[in-house]
Amino acid sequence: MGNMIFNDRVMGGDKKYNFDDYMHSNGIEEKVVRERRIFPQHMYGGPKGLGDPKYRDLSKMEEDPLLPQRMRDISRTQLCAREYEDFCNCSKDNGFWMIFRCRDIKDKMVNCQMDWFDDPEFQESVKEEYLNERSHYRETGIKTKRYKRGNFVKRDMENDPPLDENGKYRPQKPTGWDESYPDGPPSWANFKYN
Repeated sequence: MGNMIFNDRVMGGDKKYNFDDYMHSNGIEEKVVRERRIFPQHMYGGPKGLGDPKYRDLSKMEEDPLLPQRMRDISRTQLCAREYEDFCNCSKDNGFWMIFRCRDIKDKMVNCQMDWFDDPEFQESVKEEYLNERSHYRETGIKTKRYKRGNFVKRDMENDPPLDENGKYRPQKPTGWDESYPDGPPSWANFKYN
């Protein structure tokens, strides 16, 4: 019966899988009487079948590798860009000796990034930015590209500055946001873009 694995949790506990529910023709399964899914409904439901846009929790894979990597990329390319460029230039100029000659510049870059990493408001803003992109994709099917050929796509610093007037990080608006919601932000969006 192929790669179908149905345990008691998926089958509902008291129901057992009945292989007679299949029609066989030449040893090939033709029709499944009832569709079974291993993943929860919020992962494949919604208006486009891409997931429920109102679902705002994170999976373990989104929590650990995805959000910290995104925080690193945002802090490196947008918030600590000057320190990062100084370190890159020092490394290019000194080659192998950069280990010794660029230590203080590297420390400035790392301290700048760690200051942002330790800020709980920055963490929440990056989480909100990701959740808005994911919900927007699930609602409209428009995906916001953050990486192009393995490189983080920088935001437009002139039209969409990363910091607000208080020096706090502003989540970036997903692609096609204004066109998709002309009457205002959807109910699931917690951050109000201007």
